[in-house]
Amino acid sequence: MEGKGKLVGWGTTGVVQLTSTGVVIKTPWKGEDLAQCRKDMLTEARVYQRLGRHPRLVGLLDWGPEHYTLTLEYMPNGSLRDYLKADPNGISAVQRLIWAKETAEGVQLLHSANVIYCNVGPRNFLVGGDLGLRIADFSGSSFDGSRAVEDDIFSLGSTIYTLIIGQDPFRELDSDEVETRYAARTFPDVTDQSCGDIIQGCWAGGISSAQEVVDILAAKLLTAKEKEQSARCVETGSGSS
Repeated sequence: MEGKGKLVGWGTTGVVQLTSTGVVIKTPWKGEDLAQCRKDMLTEARVYQRLGRHPRLVGLLDWGPEHYTLTLEYMPNGSLRDYLKADPNGISAVQRLIWAKETAEGVQLLHSANVIYCNVGPRNFLVGGDLGLRIADFSGSSFDGSRAVEDDIFSLGSTIYTLIIGQDPFRELDSDEVETRYAARTFPDVTDQSCGDIIQGCWAGGISSAQEVVDILAAKLLTAKEKEQSARCVETGSGSS
């Protein structure tokens, strides 16, 4: 693999390197899987080109069709999954709601362009320098009705669970057992949890669109910010008396 900079990530499709100019270049793996990796990179480029620029999207700076390379803006805070693990107790409830809303906005952006993500999860949302989330890695996405939205909505519910609860659903079980429980429509109890209605709705089919999740979270976020502001006013008043 030709070095283009500092290695900052990798996956099944290719490697991501940070260059001296402050951008990242994603390059497909070489070897026997090169043809498939190039196909996946082309899919990712098509998604970026279809969506254009958006606050919930990592910015595409260049597509190199000759070598199937993507040049993208750098997200200095890494993935949402890594950020949550690094500071689990330092993230406020309001910030978690903001991120939950932003994950739903990212999924809705894709669905509005007839793109099914097929890979919704905390590892594929990146945290920008402004702490805003950007959705990334579209190599496994599908276009124009080739897949249904339900899988994305289900995974969105699991992502919001991880954000709000602070751990993955059924963390204590192996992946096969988790899949078995999901297939049997058995889910973690979220009755008394913040956003439990959204999570359960995504899992059980009561919520049918990412936009519905965005709208519900917008209302919850407004209420949470009002409560936070009221608490600050009380603290300020108590401190000055």
